[in-house]
Amino acid sequence: MRLTRSLLAFACVVSSFSSAAKAAGSFEWRNPLQPCAGDCAVYGFVGSSVATNVQDIFFKPIGPTAWNYSGGSIVGGAVSRRIATVFSVFDIESELGAAKRFGAQTEGEFWGAFYVRFTAFPWNDYVYTTLGLSTGLNYATGISQFEKDHSKLDPPAGTHIQHYFSPELTFALPNHKERQLVFRLHHRSGVYGLVSGALSGATYMTVGVRLWF
Repeated sequence: MRLTRSLLAFACVVSSFSSAAKAAGSFEWRNPLQPCAGDCAVYGFVGSSVATNVQDIFFKPIGPTAWNYSGGSIVGGAVSRRIATVFSVFDIESELGAAKRFGAQTEGEFWGAFYVRFTAFPWNDYVYTTLGLSTGLNYATGISQFEKDHSKLDPPAGTHIQHYFSPELTFALPNHKERQLVFRLHHRSGVYGLVSGALSGATYMTVGVRLWF
């Protein structure tokens, strides 16, 4: 009963926020069933496997050139759609993707995620830049030895389904925002055991191209 009340209260808050934002002209929904009009995208990427601990990547002052790359690679792609814009500075997008690993890890990956993207950097008149953060679920067709070793489980194990958190930066010419160069940290993990029993999973530093249409 307490959970039901909490969910209802949360729904009321979200509904009130949405109504207020719409009234202020700052919340724009896009019907996903309508034809694409600059709000659909295809994305392709390649990347290299990263063995550096993700906590070190996020919380220590070390750049990509100092990371430990384990020699594996990944190739993949995704389709996405912008479903809302908030205050003209945040885009909300949905994404479906698939990838294939090569090297010591050979599994396939499939994911579905939502991205929140900041689009109002002050230098965008010179280099159009966006920052996207994701949350979603990632399914791997197998459990690699790398993921078992980094699961922190005893004995070492892993899970097919993990959380998908893959922050990215994109860059484009201001007159061609629809053609973007994408740098993404492709990462799946158990979120310290919250999503799955495993602590962490595979990570790749990737570069790709996204085309909006």
